Amino acid sequence: MTLLSISVRDFRGYADASFTFCEGVNVISGPNGAGKTNLLEAVYYLATSKSARAARDADLIRFDRPGAEIGAAFVSGGREQTLSVRIKRGARRTFSLNGASLTSPRELMGVLPAVFFDPGDLSLLQGGAAQRRTYADGALCQQKPRYLETLRRYRKLHESKTRLLTLAAGQPAYLGMLTEYNRGLADAGAVLAFYRKRFTEELAPLAGAHHAAISGERETLALRYRTTVSDAEETFVKMEERREAELARRQCLVGAHRDDIEAFLDGRPLKGTGSQGQTRTAAVAMKLAVRDVLAGTLGEPPLLLLDDVLSELDEARQRYVLDHIGNGQTFITCCEPGKITVTGKNIAL
Repeated sequence: MTLLSISVRDFRGYADASFTFCEGVNVISGPNGAGKTNLLEAVYYLATSKSARAARDADLIRFDRPGAEIGAAFVSGGREQTLSVRIKRGARRTFSLNGASLTSPRELMGVLPAVFFDPGDLSLLQGGAAQRRTYADGALCQQKPRYLETLRRYRKLHESKTRLLTLAAGQPAYLGMLTEYNRGLADAGAVLAFYRKRFTEELAPLAGAHHAAISGERETLALRYRTTVSDAEETFVKMEERREAELARRQCLVGAHRDDIEAFLDGRPLKGTGSQGQTRTAAVAMKLAVRDVLAGTLGEPPLLLLDDVLSELDEARQRYVLDHIGNGQTFITCCEPGKITVTGKNIAL
């Protein structure tokens, strides 16, 4: 998997710009505000149909412009291809692969796979469980495009049931619909939990190995998937049993939306106890492990997008990261051009 070039128009701070890349490591340097992160974000958007930082597509469009465009040329499976997206205010975005329109973002999954790390990923381990579920879901959507359909169905059912719990508090006539929603959530949730658990089991030894090597064998990272979901029927029974509690709290108390990936450092929960450097090391190890998992599934390494990855890592940990990013194509940002010494291409913004 090699990204040959990318062009952006009215995307974030870019009016109109184009960039070409080499097969190995691409170092993107420049002062703060030059657009380094925005360039990585454009690549990630093409890969996943969503931003790694913005909640709304409208936030990606340059100020006071009607829309934004991203286009790329890449090589996958030995064949050169093109991929583009148009984002418009107040209208549906459109994707095109090799000149043909795509009807759904699901068709985009796995076409240009990518793994993104940015400084905000410290919250991956210190933040709420939702961020760790999103981390797993992002990889699984690229690994198994049909997973995205199940995830969307679950989220829609969860939102609808949450509204229903509020309505039913004053209008008991709505109660009859809860059973239908519980059945749908139990079925979809069992699929999500199954794949998330299997993904975590595959990820854990890889992340542990990366973390041990980065830390000089001084620390041990372990990951475990925690879920309240078993098979669909048992989950449905639990939902029905907790109906009164859900109505009282107006919340869905059972389901895959409450699952978590727990991280342990030397046997202790990393959340709340790990230092800034330990947390960053673990986050980097988990991102490198995702690349390994996707490479095994897709047959070639995904693009690795590293934004300010070396901050708060000591020299030995920085060296490990730089020595292990050459397996596939990598994009890494920094403020000082001479700070990163690797063989590849330097792109100054």
